[in-house]
Amino acid sequence: MLNRISMGRSFHCGSALLTLLLLISCGGAEAPADGGGDPGSEDPSRGRLVIIGGGLQAENTAVYQAILDGRSGDGPICVFPTASAEPQESMESAVSRIGAVGGAGSALGVFLTVDNPEDALLPETVETIESCSGFYFSGGQQRRIVSVFRPGEGDAPAYDALVRRFEAGAVVSGSSAGAAIMSDPMIGGGGSVDALHYGIRWEEDAEGVLLEKGLGFLENPLVDQHSLARGRWARLLTAVLGTEAYTFGTGIDENTALVVEGDSAWVVGDAGVAFFDTRDAVRAEEGVGASGIIVSLLGPGDRLDLSTGRVRFNGEKPRVDRTGGLPEGLGDSSELGLFGRWELLQFFAATALLPDTVFTLAREGFEFHFEKGPDFEARAWEGLGPSRTSRGLSAGPYILRYSEVGRAAEGGSFP
Repeated sequence: MLNRISMGRSFHCGSALLTLLLLISCGGAEAPADGGGDPGSEDPSRGRLVIIGGGLQAENTAVYQAILDGRSGDGPICVFPTASAEPQESMESAVSRIGAVGGAGSALGVFLTVDNPEDALLPETVETIESCSGFYFSGGQQRRIVSVFRPGEGDAPAYDALVRRFEAGAVVSGSSAGAAIMSDPMIGGGGSVDALHYGIRWEEDAEGVLLEKGLGFLENPLVDQHSLARGRWARLLTAVLGTEAYTFGTGIDENTALVVEGDSAWVVGDAGVAFFDTRDAVRAEEGVGASGIIVSLLGPGDRLDLSTGRVRFNGEKPRVDRTGGLPEGLGDSSELGLFGRWELLQFFAATALLPDTVFTLAREGFEFHFEKGPDFEARAWEGLGPSRTSRGLSAGPYILRYSEVGRAAEGGSFP
């Protein structure tokens, strides 16, 4: 056994009642049983993916439980701190948090970093990976993970072993950078505004949204993280529209996970997932833009069929009253931006609560036209969440078109 592979300390939850309350508040760990048939199919021959948008809090028991529920075999969840600039601290923290939910011995740190990439070639590392019931990649820089597991000269034996365990049923999970690697190609960097103006880039120093080689556990959709909290949704949309590899995009927010089994996916955690369906999108013949993009916001308990793009909201959440008026603390949507912190989420919340159906905003030299689809609905629990939107908000579908209009056209038009 490598001396860099270390067992972390584990801690039990102190209260069964506390655990129950956390499960309720975080949206539940298991696939929602809300009736109406199960969109998508679960594939028992491959493992579960738990894709976390970053910012995962220690008390978000539901997400950690979703990881533990996907274990295959009696081994531990193996934690890779490869993406982190402080890998020892990152590894110990993740091992402790998983152990707090799963119990003693449920997590094991595997110290693979950019400083010891040669360990990914060793039989001892392969043996350890083959003994794991699942895997967790911590946050940092996703390029570090790829450089160790899939270096330029070819895939490392550690990567091959990881793929074999996933195909045999082991769960693969990751937060932030550990979420980005699920796709191949993956999003490696860039912001929404640059992506809109410059499109896709394949080299680090160019402008636009950077696409790079990933680990490729998820064929479709393309994944992005910190999506709503950091206004990254337009870089995700640009990447999906600009490559033939994907027709769907999922922008996963912080402290939130998209759990995937086969073609079936559901949301667990605190915030939401922005889902972009571009199968019927039409690119502009001149300039930058597209139309016919279907956009939905999924909250905890909502489900997604990755084979058909069908979205089903959690039927236990009450429908949002759209008879008029915004609750105190929720801003006028005409005054909102789209690319700042949680601004798209604020836009969804504000427009979902209005009886109007068409909303147009000019931002950053582009005009965005959102129209509620004929089967539009919105659901949420009562009260406002931490980002000043209705808690667990589900909204959609919206039909989006956008085009370049020049920076002099900033503003909004609301019927």
